[in-house]
Amino acid sequence: MAIEIRAVRIMSALAAGAALWQVPALAAAQTAAAVDDSGIAEIIVTAQRRSESLENVPISITAATADMLTARGVNSMRDMIAAAPSVTLVTVAGYLQPRIRGIGNAAVGPGFEGGVAVYVDGVYQAAPQANLFSLANIERVEILKGPQGTLFGRNTTGGLIQVITRQPSHDFGGTASVTAANYQDFTGDLYVTGGLSDTVAMNFAGHAEVQGKGWGDNIVTGKDAYRTYHDVALRSSLLFEPSDATRIRVTADYLDNRNNISPSTVLAPGTGFPFPGLILPTRIWDTASDVQPNSRVKSGGVTAQITQDLGFASLVSISAYRKARYHLVFDGDVSNLKLVSIDIGQSDRQFSQEVQLTSNPDSRISWVLGAFYFNAAGRFDPNGVALDGFVRPSSPLGPVTGSIINDRLGTRSLAGYAQATAPITDATKLTLGIRYTRERKSLTDIESFTTFAALPAPVPGAPVADRSVRYNRPTWRVAVDHRFSPQLLVYASYNRGFKSGGFNGQFPTDAPYLPERLDAYEVGAKANLFDRHLRIDVAGFYYDYSNIQVSKFIGSQQSFYNGAAARVYGLDVDFEAKLSSRLSLSGGMTLLHDRFTRFPNAVISTQVPTGIVITTGSAKGNRLPVTADFSATLTATHRTPLSFADLLVDLSYTYNDGYFTQPDNILRQPSYNLLAAGARLDFPNGVNARLWMRNILNEKIFNTLQAGTFDSNASYQAPRTYGITLGVKF
Repeated sequence: MAIEIRAVRIMSALAAGAALWQVPALAAAQTAAAVDDSGIAEIIVTAQRRSESLENVPISITAATADMLTARGVNSMRDMIAAAPSVTLVTVAGYLQPRIRGIGNAAVGPGFEGGVAVYVDGVYQAAPQANLFSLANIERVEILKGPQGTLFGRNTTGGLIQVITRQPSHDFGGTASVTAANYQDFTGDLYVTGGLSDTVAMNFAGHAEVQGKGWGDNIVTGKDAYRTYHDVALRSSLLFEPSDATRIRVTADYLDNRNNISPSTVLAPGTGFPFPGLILPTRIWDTASDVQPNSRVKSGGVTAQITQDLGFASLVSISAYRKARYHLVFDGDVSNLKLVSIDIGQSDRQFSQEVQLTSNPDSRISWVLGAFYFNAAGRFDPNGVALDGFVRPSSPLGPVTGSIINDRLGTRSLAGYAQATAPITDATKLTLGIRYTRERKSLTDIESFTTFAALPAPVPGAPVADRSVRYNRPTWRVAVDHRFSPQLLVYASYNRGFKSGGFNGQFPTDAPYLPERLDAYEVGAKANLFDRHLRIDVAGFYYDYSNIQVSKFIGSQQSFYNGAAARVYGLDVDFEAKLSSRLSLSGGMTLLHDRFTRFPNAVISTQVPTGIVITTGSAKGNRLPVTADFSATLTATHRTPLSFADLLVDLSYTYNDGYFTQPDNILRQPSYNLLAAGARLDFPNGVNARLWMRNILNEKIFNTLQAGTFDSNASYQAPRTYGITLGVKF
């Protein structure tokens, strides 16, 4: 009942917001159609590994173009919470951790991949620390909700975020822009494309950002907190079309980002240990750490995609190699006291090869056959912990000053899959899909060292033998859809997904954690009404979720374990309405009920006056981490032709009902309201100028909120930011 009351209140607020824009009732949209008969533009998605209209795909999808993301204040993967109400996201120590409908993971480290996969142009991006990239040079983003275990495979229990970039064109053109914002933030973006010959085209996209001042200060070191020192992203594609039947696209990309946004942490509000001399910052985005935090990631890769028209089908080969290097330094006790500091080096590389055979669009039975090979390795080099002061434990060799771990975590995965959609009647279709995955996880090259105050060199630890584990898992999809009319599609589906298990690199002697499994049941409807002036997609779902992978802290290091079972069910709504030739609305809502149904060995971290007391108990009946009861988005855009330019005004609102951040349901993110707005002038000569503001209400949204061994720590997402962007289209 409380959820329903909140939902009614929020939808009432959204309706009131629409009234401010003097929006007529949706039932009057037929009148708008008389003014503008173009309707809502069709969005093409690749959720079923083929290009299809969004409204013909029996899957719950939120698709957003680059302009839609800009209107919602989404400039990078950090901002995805405003892209769709079903998405929540935290960033722990620089690792992207998205959740869709409450499904995702909160662990970090080499070899650990989240339950929401990130794809860029069909290539799986395994390293989460390399996924905090800017969304420049994109055509659209597709958010697929629920397990996608048949066509996309492992590690998509929650769904996936697929980023589609712009393809090279033979026609010369491009865009360029510069942005100046508060906190001395300057950004430049360039995109250019054109033909090199009759059969070759190329594009190039460059993004660069520097932030001269952080969102806050480290009051101990006197340096900036929450600052992006530099962010450089380069991407170029070469398109070769030797014949009408052959298309070859080769893409190279590079990212270099240095910031201290994620590792800038403070003691969580209302928590802290009573050590003498403890200093607490008085401003939200200030920190008080004796160790100046820093993180830097360098990543890049090469992708070759070959498409060959065979007449009866298309053959697609996607080959990709990626590499990432990450370095992280932060204060393990998140205070001015010299107790614990962390220095982590991590390197990752991956190679993937996928082959797809897809039926032609005019085939009566739509089908796809595929095979996927994935080989990846991640390693700590090193994972170092330094101890100081009275936290140094004693030993026969004297006080311990720290520890170092080096190891390598490997993944080899091979899968074959098939999916077909066949008509049962003229209006009804049946989809059947199956995938079988064979996977090997390994932990090798294990080295551990302990450092002592009295010794000049680290002392090697006891040898640890190499280990491996194998997982063989089937996943599947069964779906039926029926088109009641050209405007209405109804579907029902059952999907099985799994997320890979593996080893914990920070504690190499731990037993391997088990794979997750999720069974998803969904019914939905997709409707285009009022002569394509209103599109609305509704989905109801029920999840049976088992072997959930959760994290816990041992000392200042993170470990993984399995958290029994949970049940999740809810309702998703996405809509887009074109109310006149000038005014458009889009948005949606997600209503969730989620509970652990069995979790006898949950870690309970209780804050007491002397710090944190860690016990083990039952979390049955508790909420899943980072999962809100209710969330909603609403975006309005209005275009006004002026005598000298077109004026485009956008206003975007995101509401989240709040959530607990850990299974013990002690630390909580309160509800928040995100508001973003912008006004852009488009001049006839291609020049444009946009004033914008994000997080207008200056909401305090946690980026990290978690209990460790010594304390509970927190970091925050961006405060209010504003600026001007000048651009040109040529």
